[in-house]
Amino acid sequence: MSKPRTRHAAKQALGRDHGYLRRILVYARPYAAWLVLGLVLLILQVISVNAMPLLIKEAIDSFLRPEVTSELTTLERFEGLKSICLILAGLVGGMFLFRVSHAYLMTWVGQCVLRDLRLSVFEKVLSLPMRRFDQVRVGRLMTRATSDLDAMQELVRNGIIGMLANLLLLVGAMVFMWILEWRLALVTYTAFPVLAGLLVWVNVNSRRAQREARSATSALNSLTQETLSGLFTLRMLNQRGRIHAKLTEQSDTLRAARATVADWSTWHFPILDGTRSLANVLLILACGLFIPDQIGSLVAFLYYIRFFFRPLEELAEQSQQLQSGLASAERVFALLDEPEPLRDPPLPHALNDLRGDIQFDQVHFSYDGKNPVLHAVNFEILPGQSAAIVGATGAGKSTILSLLCRFYDVNSGAVRLDDVDVRNYSQRELRRHLGVVQQDPMLFSGTLADNLRLGRPDITRAEMIEAAKYVNAHAFIEKLPAGYDTDLGEGGNRLSTGQKQLIALARVLLQDPKVLLLLDEATASVDSETESLIQDALGKLMQNRTSIAIAHRLSTVMNADTILVMRHGRLIEQGTHAELLEQDGYYRTLVEVMRHGMAV
Repeated sequence: MSKPRTRHAAKQALGRDHGYLRRILVYARPYAAWLVLGLVLLILQVISVNAMPLLIKEAIDSFLRPEVTSELTTLERFEGLKSICLILAGLVGGMFLFRVSHAYLMTWVGQCVLRDLRLSVFEKVLSLPMRRFDQVRVGRLMTRATSDLDAMQELVRNGIIGMLANLLLLVGAMVFMWILEWRLALVTYTAFPVLAGLLVWVNVNSRRAQREARSATSALNSLTQETLSGLFTLRMLNQRGRIHAKLTEQSDTLRAARATVADWSTWHFPILDGTRSLANVLLILACGLFIPDQIGSLVAFLYYIRFFFRPLEELAEQSQQLQSGLASAERVFALLDEPEPLRDPPLPHALNDLRGDIQFDQVHFSYDGKNPVLHAVNFEILPGQSAAIVGATGAGKSTILSLLCRFYDVNSGAVRLDDVDVRNYSQRELRRHLGVVQQDPMLFSGTLADNLRLGRPDITRAEMIEAAKYVNAHAFIEKLPAGYDTDLGEGGNRLSTGQKQLIALARVLLQDPKVLLLLDEATASVDSETESLIQDALGKLMQNRTSIAIAHRLSTVMNADTILVMRHGRLIEQGTHAELLEQDGYYRTLVEVMRHGMAV
C-alpha cells in the first residue's frame, strides 16, 4: 500500500510543480518577443558549440592521421588545418557572442518577471483582510515577500532559464552524436537512463528537504521578529533565558534541515562523475568493435560526452535552485491564491454629499467564527453628533470601529452609513471619508513632511504648516533639527507619543474626511499638558463632523452628545453623561473607576 501512495504523492507533487512553472511563465508572457530572441541566440550557441568536434574530427581524419599525412605535402597539410582553424575561431567567437548576449538578455527578462511577481505579492499583502494578520505572524508574511521571492529569483534566472539553456546544449550534443555515428551514439545513450533514475531519486528527496528547510527558516524569522518587537517586555519579565532556549531550539531545527539539504546535494557530482566514466568506458569498447580505424570519431565523441556532462553538472546545481525555488513558489502562490472575502460590489454606491448618519442594525460578529465578539448591537449616531464608546477591555469597542471601516464584515445584521450598507460602498472611497487617529499612531520612516503628505501627496508646504498650526503641532515642529524636513526614523521613534498624536491629527486634517472622525483612545498615553493640546485640536476637528471616540479617560467622554456603554460584546446602555449617571447602572461604575484613574 505504501508504494502506490508514494507514487500517487509523487505524481501530485510533479503536477503541482508543473502548475507553478506554468504560472511563472504567465508572468513572462509580456516579454515573449525577447524570449524568442533569447531562444534563437541559444540555438545558435548550441550549433556553434557542437559543430566544433566535427571540425576536430575532420582535422584528425584528413590531416593528422599517419596514413594520411604521408600522402600530403607539408603545405597542403598546413593549408587544410589553417582553414579548419579559421572556421573553429569563427565558431568560438560566435559562441562567445551568442552566450554573452543570451545571458544578458535572459537576466534582464528574469529580473522583469521577478519585479512583476514581487509587485503582485506586495499588492496581495496590502489587500489581505485584517483577519489574515490576526491569524498569521507578520514574520511569516515577511518571509513570503522577501526570502521566498529571492529564492524564486534564482528559480527564474538559473532554475528555468539556465536549465532550458543547458537542456538544449545537452540535446544538441545527443543530436550531433547521432549525426556523427549512430552506433556509437546508441552505446553512449545506454548510460543515460541510469543517470536519469539516480538524479530523479536525489531530486525527490532534495525537494522534500528544501520544503522543510523553508518552513524552518520561516519559523525562525517569525520568532526573531517577534523577539525583537517585544525585547523591552522580555527583558522586564526576565525572559532572556527562555527566549534564548526557544531561539536555540529553532536554530537547531533549521541547522538540521539545511544539513539534510546539503547531504542530498552532495550526491549529484559523484553520480555525474561515475556515469561519465561509464559512458567513456562504453564508448571506447564500442569504438574498438565498430570503427577501430576512425580515431577522429572517437575524439569527437569524447568531446560530445564532455559537452553532454558539462550542462549536467550545471543542471545538478540548478536542480538545487529549482527545488528551493519550487518550495518557495508553493508558498508564494499559496499566498496569491488566498481568497479575498472583502470584495467591492460590482456597482458601488456613490459617496457624495454624505450626512454622516451611522447605524448598527442587529450586528453579530466573531473574528474566528466561533467566539462571538458583538451580540445584536443596535444604535444610531445622528449626523454631526459626537459619540463616545466606553467599556472594559474586550467589550467590543475597537471592533465597532473596525466594522465601520470595513476591515471585517459582519456575520449578520448590517452597518449602515446614510442608510446604505457599508458593503455596498467601494472600500477605497469609504475609507477616504474616514479620519482615524489611534492610541499609538503609525508614522513611517522619512521626513515629517512625508508623513503629513501620506493621505494627500499633492499638498503644499503652506497647507502643511496651516494644518500643523491648527492642531497645535507647529510649535514643536519648528524646534526639530530640520523642522518639517526632519527625518523621523523608523516608526517615528524620534517623537514622543503625544507629538505623534498631533502629527496624526494634522495628517487627518489634511486628508479632510468630510464626515467621520474615528478616535481610538487618542489621549490614553500622554501627559496632561499634551492631552490639553490634543483635546483642543480634537475639538476643532470634530466641528461639523460625525465623530466616534473610544477612551478610558472621563474628560474624553463626558462632553459627548451620546455615550455607548459596551459590556461583553453587548450594548447595555446609551445616553448622555448626565442621563447615564441618573440610571445608576454599569456606566456609573465605569465613571467611578475613571475618576480614580484606573483602567477600564
